[in-house]
Amino acid sequence: MKKLIGALALAAMVATSAFAEVSFGAWLCTLPTLIGSDGDGIKGAGVSNPWGWGARPARLDINWTSDDGKAGMTMGVYSDFGGGLGGADAMDMWIKPVDQVKITIGKMDNFNGLRGDLCFGSWNWLRPNTARDGLWGEGLTFSKTSDQGVGIQIFPVEALQIFASLPLAASVGDKYPTVLTRMDKAFGKGSIGAAYTIDGIGKLKVQMKGQYDKKDAVAATTAGYYIGDTNYGATFATAETAALAAEKNPSDLKWQKAGTGSAASTKYGTFEAAFDLTAVDKLFATIGFGFTLADGDYWKTAAFYDTTNNVFNNMMKISLGASYGITEAFKLSADFSMLMFNGDQKNIKADSAKPAMVFGVGLDYALTDALGLTADVRMLLPNNEINPLMSFLVGAQYAVGSNASLGIGFQATVEMGSDDGTKIRNPGNLKVVEAGKDDDGKLKKFIFAVPIRASIWF
Repeated sequence: MKKLIGALALAAMVATSAFAEVSFGAWLCTLPTLIGSDGDGIKGAGVSNPWGWGARPARLDINWTSDDGKAGMTMGVYSDFGGGLGGADAMDMWIKPVDQVKITIGKMDNFNGLRGDLCFGSWNWLRPNTARDGLWGEGLTFSKTSDQGVGIQIFPVEALQIFASLPLAASVGDKYPTVLTRMDKAFGKGSIGAAYTIDGIGKLKVQMKGQYDKKDAVAATTAGYYIGDTNYGATFATAETAALAAEKNPSDLKWQKAGTGSAASTKYGTFEAAFDLTAVDKLFATIGFGFTLADGDYWKTAAFYDTTNNVFNNMMKISLGASYGITEAFKLSADFSMLMFNGDQKNIKADSAKPAMVFGVGLDYALTDALGLTADVRMLLPNNEINPLMSFLVGAQYAVGSNASLGIGFQATVEMGSDDGTKIRNPGNLKVVEAGKDDDGKLKKFIFAVPIRASIWF
């Protein structure tokens, strides 16, 4: 039966290929790491993709385009380490009713092809947490549009693209989105933008990414012992004396500081603009700007750093990067991001509302046609609230034939600054290794890993 099914599938593929273009491809990168340290001795580590989430040793990307170029499909089949099939980045269909309009439906990943990337050094190995997503590598200067819903691209002239997307699922991966509960949010979280290519110079890109989030007003509160919203007084020395007067159980009473409250607020989204320079031979440069649009007391309720998701709630972002081939064998790359905050933000001190900065420098050197060296150093310099963090990589790669490479590297992170509780700790993380603790429960400041980098493509 299996042979029969396989034969029928092959026959269908051959028949279809006579009337359309079907292509198969894949890029895989897995980093088994046999030696590592969490700061407490030498240990085995594990296996990972550069971006984490375990490892993916097998995948297949399938693209189909009709013979007349009016319709197509993209589908990924991913297999994660340990077996089983995983969700792909893109699974969509598209139709071109006219040559100037393309409509995409499904799970879209950078469907407009405009993401502003500059990937070098440790981005391609075990990505350290010295830079969070969107502050380096993919999306450095212009974030991608990856909604699960409907996207449209309009090309009035060859150099101009106008695009919009409308998410129709509560989150990427939802199989059965409910329209009645999603439509009120879909338009507030959609994206719209445009890109214009200046021949021989570069490309200008702008977009508004909807991030609609409305918060109700919060009433001011006075200090005291509370159960729920009920204040049982602030004049008592202990919860026991407050409970005795209120005839309550002391364990139910919780002390709360006075709260100033906040007005109703709305976050609308982020405006982004970027320019990619391609006018200079052997040089690629990109610069981007982003600004979050919000009103009311939004910033008073937005902590400047989300320690749960490891992301900054920044008001403004400026980023830039460049890669230059100094010689045929030697390439130098660098990137920089600066995040600016609102002085009224929750949990931010008045003298700490200064920018946070992330920057890195890397080099690639080809010793031979097959053997190359790579290295980079990266710094995260937050404001006065968080410890700085540095990471570095030294690695070598060897081309195996025309469709594979093997490499080995040494990677480490070093947390700098205080561990006395006056600052937020910023422990290192290398996907398969993260900072351990000493006997006093304090996080270690230095960790390292020695990954083997295996990559294939076709």
